[in-house]
Amino acid sequence: MPLAVAVALGHPHEGAVATQGAFVAVYARDEPYRRRLRVMIGVGLALVLVVSAGTLLSSLPVGIVIAAGLIAGLGSLLGSAWDIGRPREFILVLSFLAATQYPGDAGDVPLRAALVLGGAATVTALAMSGGLVRPRGPEERALQTLWDRLADLFDAMGGPDVGAARHATLLSVEEARLVLTRAGHRRGDGDRLFGVAVAAEGAIDAALGLVLRDCPPLDPGWAAAARTIRDSVRDPSAARDLRLPDEAPDAVHGDRFARMMQRAVAAADPALALQSTLVPFGRRRRRSPLAAVRRAIHPGSLVLPTAVRSGIAVAVGTGIGLLIDPARGIWVGLTAAAVLQASNVTLTAQRTLQRAGGTILGVGLAALLLAFHPVAGVIVVALMLLQALMQSTIVAAYGVATFFATPLALLIVDLGRPGTPAGSLVGDRIVDTLLGCAVGLLARRFLWPRTAATRLGAAQGAAIEAVRDVLHAALTRSDAPSSVLVRRSRRTLHTALLNLRAVQQDAVGDLALAPGRTLDDAWRTTSAVERLSFAAMGFQAPPTEVLPARAELPRLHAALDALAAIAEGHRAPALVPVPPLQGHPATHRALVELRDVLRGGGARADPDVAPPGAVLARIRAEEGG
Repeated sequence: MPLAVAVALGHPHEGAVATQGAFVAVYARDEPYRRRLRVMIGVGLALVLVVSAGTLLSSLPVGIVIAAGLIAGLGSLLGSAWDIGRPREFILVLSFLAATQYPGDAGDVPLRAALVLGGAATVTALAMSGGLVRPRGPEERALQTLWDRLADLFDAMGGPDVGAARHATLLSVEEARLVLTRAGHRRGDGDRLFGVAVAAEGAIDAALGLVLRDCPPLDPGWAAAARTIRDSVRDPSAARDLRLPDEAPDAVHGDRFARMMQRAVAAADPALALQSTLVPFGRRRRRSPLAAVRRAIHPGSLVLPTAVRSGIAVAVGTGIGLLIDPARGIWVGLTAAAVLQASNVTLTAQRTLQRAGGTILGVGLAALLLAFHPVAGVIVVALMLLQALMQSTIVAAYGVATFFATPLALLIVDLGRPGTPAGSLVGDRIVDTLLGCAVGLLARRFLWPRTAATRLGAAQGAAIEAVRDVLHAALTRSDAPSSVLVRRSRRTLHTALLNLRAVQQDAVGDLALAPGRTLDDAWRTTSAVERLSFAAMGFQAPPTEVLPARAELPRLHAALDALAAIAEGHRAPALVPVPPLQGHPATHRALVELRDVLRGGGARADPDVAPPGAVLARIRAEEGG
């Protein structure tokens, strides 16, 4: 829209500058509206600063190199610390480098700052307009996705895909919880949405118990009920008269599962008003911006080496581009920033190949478009289509998205640099892309290449400690009958388990060239920790019954603390005494398996956790995540 308005007024160059501000549209798209507003305002102001800096430094090559590196590094660091998702620093680098290419000097800074701010304000207003129609739209979408994944888990029960469905369900519940806590408690429908989400957590924990016990396939009516609850998120009447299957699943946790689903139906139907029996998420305690940065750079964090690596690569790439031709400095550094969006060495290599292939084909598309010497209005329409196609494919297929992004960038240059035909840059764009890919790949391979592998032990230890807290809450629930501690400890374990899976996959990608034993050892430990975690999440916690295993709680604490210390490398591997857990054979068996793995012995690996070779084969499909 900013570009179309400027072109209609006869100012295509100004429209290209305003488009830099319009790139705030790619941030916070799934966030609740109040956080979306904060993120878009913050990114918009950052874009104003980097475009102004690019204009001021456009005639100082050394200044451009230094500033590009600082913007990439700080953008990565602050984006991670403040939980601003991808493309994080990439858009800031793009806008800064683009500003260095536009003709102008310090006198143009006020106008360009105003144009970028206007573009950002226009797009922010558009992005917030949905709140007038459905103010709870982002929360509703997150909840619908959660119940959809839960229905998929029910469908997969007893089949070979249950492991993947289980992981997808945990991802969706974490996302829904994050969106709802950021939105905060509200009266009326907001409270109902929280109730539906909390009820989903109970159903997930019960379903995890069924998975752990190798439950046979479920009655299709359970999945159908989950999808009806999904529909009720937006239309509460859909849950009226919802009937569940008459018989509970024939498994150890079957009755518990049926009870949790009955609670979910009651939470979805406002006429039943079950909110008082549910444990609310509570408002998220907001850290100060400085506290968030301090947390991101603490020892063992992956954020700092990632940010420094990005800054160095972008500075080097920009410097190479400027040495070749001052008019081409944007592309090499920008490509390096793009390929380093990947989270490990293997993904970076694949992203590099996809970037190179997509760029070469995209240059051909740009050359075809520019061969017809299109007028500004046609370029605006083409940019709209290319942007939409890029955004809709970037998660599923990065190479395809790059194919659309390449002509997008070249057409913006065509509008932003009057008198300089973008067609003259088409051939150079291929060379610069290959150079930028090489810079990014070398930076990821040789600058702190094993950061994820180093962090893996801490992630394993954190998950074990979270298991300890879950088991403590379950075994002591009868002391103070309340589900608050049980629910909150399980939420913490959800998060720790997802973090462990992410760090494990990045470690596998980083250690692709390491000896196989290193990969196998890391995988066996993570597999054992995950199996114990799922056993803990399926652990039944009666509110009034004192479980026999309660007497073993001190020994259980000591065992789990020792296992966490071994996983983290703070204690030498040793035989850790594991207490018997009467009535909980699956949890006890998982504890023994983890103990044996950490001691250096063999253990049965969870078949739902892919071994290193399978992870590497699956990385391409997961690259967008």
